[in-house]
Amino acid sequence: MTEDVFGTAALRHAVAEAWLGSATRFREDANSEEDHARGHYRDRVVVELLQNAADAAARAGARGHALVRLDLAERRLVVANTGAALDADGVASLASLRASAKSGAGLVGRFGVGFAAVRSVSDDVTVRSRSGGVRFSAAATSEVLAKLTAEDRPGAERLAADFADRGHDLPVLRLPVEAPALPADAEHDTVVEVALRDDAAVASVRAQLADVDDVLLLAFPAFDAVTVSVVGANSVDADQDTRRISGQSSRPQRTATGRFEEAEVADLPREHRRLDWSLTWALLPDGGTPDAPRRRVLHAPTPTDVGLDLPAVLLATFPVDAGRRHVLPCAATERLAAAAGREYAALLGDLAGDPAGAPGTDGAAGVLGLVPTGLPASELDAAIRSAAVDALRTTPLLDGGVAPVDALVITGAPGEDPELVAALAPVLPGIVAVPTGHQAVVRSLGATVASLADLVDDLPAGLSPARWHALLTALEPHAAEPGVLEALAGTRIPLADGRVAGVRGAVVLPESADDGDEASLAATARALGLRVVHPDAAHPLLLRAGAVATDPRRLLHDPEVRDVSLAAAEAVLEGGTDDGALELVSHALALVRLAGGTDVPFWTGELPVPTVDGETVSLRETVLPGTWAAELFTGLAPIAPEFVARYSAPVLAAAGARTEPAVYTVRDVVTPEADGSDGSGLEGPDAGSDADQDPDDPSGWLAGWSDYLRMLAGRCGAGVAVGDLVAVADLDAVGDEAWPSVLSRLSSDPDARHALLAPVRTGRASAPSYTAWWLRERFGAPFALHDGVPLLPPAPRDLAGLDVATRRALGGVEALTDLDAADWPAALDRLPAVGASLPLRDALVVWRGLARLSARLDPSDRSSALDPLPDRLPALDGSDVVVQRADDVEVAGTARWAALGAVLPAPAADAEALADLLDLPLAGEDGLPAPDMPGTERELDPRLAVLDHRMPTSWFEHERLSVAGRPVPWWVDATGRVHATSAAGLAAGIADVLGRPDRTVLLGAVLADPERAVALWVTTAWG
Repeated sequence: MTEDVFGTAALRHAVAEAWLGSATRFREDANSEEDHARGHYRDRVVVELLQNAADAAARAGARGHALVRLDLAERRLVVANTGAALDADGVASLASLRASAKSGAGLVGRFGVGFAAVRSVSDDVTVRSRSGGVRFSAAATSEVLAKLTAEDRPGAERLAADFADRGHDLPVLRLPVEAPALPADAEHDTVVEVALRDDAAVASVRAQLADVDDVLLLAFPAFDAVTVSVVGANSVDADQDTRRISGQSSRPQRTATGRFEEAEVADLPREHRRLDWSLTWALLPDGGTPDAPRRRVLHAPTPTDVGLDLPAVLLATFPVDAGRRHVLPCAATERLAAAAGREYAALLGDLAGDPAGAPGTDGAAGVLGLVPTGLPASELDAAIRSAAVDALRTTPLLDGGVAPVDALVITGAPGEDPELVAALAPVLPGIVAVPTGHQAVVRSLGATVASLADLVDDLPAGLSPARWHALLTALEPHAAEPGVLEALAGTRIPLADGRVAGVRGAVVLPESADDGDEASLAATARALGLRVVHPDAAHPLLLRAGAVATDPRRLLHDPEVRDVSLAAAEAVLEGGTDDGALELVSHALALVRLAGGTDVPFWTGELPVPTVDGETVSLRETVLPGTWAAELFTGLAPIAPEFVARYSAPVLAAAGARTEPAVYTVRDVVTPEADGSDGSGLEGPDAGSDADQDPDDPSGWLAGWSDYLRMLAGRCGAGVAVGDLVAVADLDAVGDEAWPSVLSRLSSDPDARHALLAPVRTGRASAPSYTAWWLRERFGAPFALHDGVPLLPPAPRDLAGLDVATRRALGGVEALTDLDAADWPAALDRLPAVGASLPLRDALVVWRGLARLSARLDPSDRSSALDPLPDRLPALDGSDVVVQRADDVEVAGTARWAALGAVLPAPAADAEALADLLDLPLAGEDGLPAPDMPGTERELDPRLAVLDHRMPTSWFEHERLSVAGRPVPWWVDATGRVHATSAAGLAAGIADVLGRPDRTVLLGAVLADPERAVALWVTTAWG
């Protein structure tokens, strides 16, 4: 028989008497036990048993060890621990509600109700120590109640009714019975055995065991370790899962203690009026979001139902209700919440200062991920967060020990670039690198946040060139950020001359292998008024922000350099001796040298140079001594030899001095408008001297350019874009005796030959090139290329030896039909005087040439094609060719009109066009007169009808034939009838009807011998 060492019988008797003596005591005990088992402690059995074990170790004054073992096969939970053994006071506390036997420092339990958690999963619990044991079971309780209600005592009947009404929901923990003690050699001091009620109870306990870790053990500092073991469903060895949890957690922690004021706990129940408080923060795994519901709650010090959605666990001695699920509202709670927030901030400060001690974090940036954000999980969470955020504002969380309130952060990706931040740090105190994901957090903690563009805009102007270069290197990866380049464009950077200036428009010079050239280029650029960036500050990013990358070639093409240089050139050419102007000219020529003499702009030809005569003229008006140009361009002055020696002949030639024929390209030429303005906006051959002339436009240096443009307008139309034109310059400077050599060179040099031979074409219109036009004017074009061309002079002697294409371009023709409309007036002007005879050969060439010209001209251009119109023309008067006044001549499309007066013959198809070209009347345009007298109708030999379907069947014979009072040998009236005085006249009339006056003789032979008509006429097949 088991000895009742803890007086359980007396405890049972006292309870039984109380139940019998009070009508409600039994129900109160039953309901209270059920409230704790099914309510406050429904999921706390493992925590509460571990708490009791920890308190036992604390009472023993030694670090304890506990074993928690779940046997799935037997449905049994065993909690064994070292420490103080079970005693009578402990049994009495277990068998009571709200009467804890615990007292002293380091104890967690204090309400005397935690053991009730076993009732949530079990109806049979045994607690044993070597000193004895005690058991609580529904079966034992039912047995006691059965005996008690069977007695004939007052209250038994009522108790029996309540007993029957409760069924199995009995107050088991109020009636302990004795149980065997542990063996003397037992490994543990106390063992609690819980027979689990069902599978649901097993599942609940197993889930609770999964949550046992070092975080939970922080609430039980008396533990050295806890071993958790789950054995399989088939045997104690199957599927065994055992883990040992150390009570010494390696998580980053921070602990604080203090005392409440009496007034802060005065309103709490007596058992809550503890003045000492403590709290501990422990960082969760990887510093991440809590991964289990139990970790998302306050531990006071065991888990409560108060949500704390922070990446760390808080264990604090908040005043809680008896169920340990809710915090009691009071001044002590408010004070402890504020302290918890400050200590959380201090924990993050510790981690930021010692990244190695912050598992899962990456220095200060990683710690920012632990700053409270989002919505709080409870009122207490909100209070702790508020205090934490306030404290974090001044906590050194950021790199370099900077507190958020003192920090400057760049928004976006630039803000997390350590190289950029390091480059800006000497200029912007407090700037720190913060990942983009944490920038909003830092802003919420009081940091100053600014865009990179704003910070660049605020950069001071007094930075050293080396500092600027470092800054630009760090800024370059972020140049695409909004506004950065615009802000950089407005900053002021150091210049090579010691000044500072804005980036936009500043000049960045290239590095050179030759220090002398680099220094010369820098000096030249400065002298020409350019803002040259200090070489130590030069950086490619400046170019993207508006600075100008330059080199000698770019400088030569810079409008500012050009304008400054030309202003100096003008001052020198006007007779000035200003040293500054002379220096600027020298620098401009130095640029040409540094550029290697290639891609030199046109304006450099206006730079002044001294000549051998002691004059100062523009380079473009000079020749280099000893060159081809010096021998032939006598209108240009040789440069003084000492000046050539100073700058070298190649440099001066590249800048504009003549050594050979110069070919210019005039861009985007437009013919003059009707008001007479030319395509350049200037007029006259000296347009190059006009102040409005573009110094890079070579047209002003082409003699007669305006006249040429007016010629183009006449040929191609006014206001017509003719594109780019090439031209040989300085033709007016060629000496009279030099033309054979110059022309020979022009025809053999590829560029010059192209400028000479390439005509200007727009649609159907064409015109000679400027070079060809100028030379044609010079040599009196047109001219004949051989003796068989009437009216034209022979080619000038200076053109002898030139190839045919060149001579044609200069105005040579092989026939009058080759003449352009512009050349015909000059040819017709060489006709003999009025009344003189002209060989029929020459007249035929003139007539046919004019007819072909009119045929190929556009109808809208004919009336203005010949300027001036000829005042005399070769005319056919009867059978004679005589030069007549143009006003006395008509254009005749048929031969009949030659019998009536002077006419200019033309094919019928071209007659009207030729009349328009020459502004002459067209014969017959006012009607066809009839013969003065009717003739006798004669039948035409029918053998002629087979020759042509237009052949008439009859004709009218006249003894005398006259038209408009003038005798004629034949005529064709308005109806197409032929009138004639002879067979010869009849042949001419029929030929006129057929439109083939050239067949008059053939028709005469046919009329004379009709029998041979077919044999004779068949020859027309080859005509």
